[in-house]
Amino acid sequence: MIRTAIVSSVAALTLVGSAMASTVVFQNTWDNGIFTPVNSFNAGSTTLGDSGWVGTGSSPSLAVQDLTLGLAVANFGQLPVSAGTTDLVFTFTDGDPSGFVFGSGATLYSTIIRNVALPSLNGGGAAGFDLTIPLPGVVLNSGFNNFGWSLGFANYNYGANFGFKNGTLFTGQVVGSATWVASQNNGSGFFTYAFGPFAQADATAASWVATLTVPGPAAAASFGMLGLVAARRRR
Repeated sequence: MIRTAIVSSVAALTLVGSAMASTVVFQNTWDNGIFTPVNSFNAGSTTLGDSGWVGTGSSPSLAVQDLTLGLAVANFGQLPVSAGTTDLVFTFTDGDPSGFVFGSGATLYSTIIRNVALPSLNGGGAAGFDLTIPLPGVVLNSGFNNFGWSLGFANYNYGANFGFKNGTLFTGQVVGSATWVASQNNGSGFFTYAFGPFAQADATAASWVATLTVPGPAAAASFGMLGLVAARRRR
């Protein structure tokens, strides 16, 4: 398996450092549609996952602060759908939660986010929104600083579909490195997938939109990201 890391320079890392003493170490943009496979019929048995990495291969372990997920909803019917709610079963992992990409898939943190509000939609409508999840005491393993996450669903009270904003693999990657495939568990185990051949990886990636931060505006320097522009990983 080959992955290409596209990581911004020190200038870009400085720009994404915020006044609230945090630094963005992974971020991609919403430029490649949405994927919304979850609905009231399959929510109880579906888990969606994805992953990335922010290290160089020889980086020290890295404490992280929070993860912001780019989420999406879509109404495939012709009639309007009322606002609803769901509980999200969130797990943050060492690499992809499937264990099939990079990292072990071991759980680093988990929580249940109750009563997440989902918007009303007109027939054929769709919407995107963001959800920030604190990661207290979470430390990424040394090396490539692999990370991943999954969402499961409980108490799904909504008439439309739910899922993620999707990004291009290279064009929309601001900082950090995404994987070409995402993962899903429909109740019988995880599998990984993309939306077409790797030869067109930029457009065919299943790359859920997310932003990962670490505490401190100078944190990026501590794990050696500043000089990395393009690195290749093989597995």
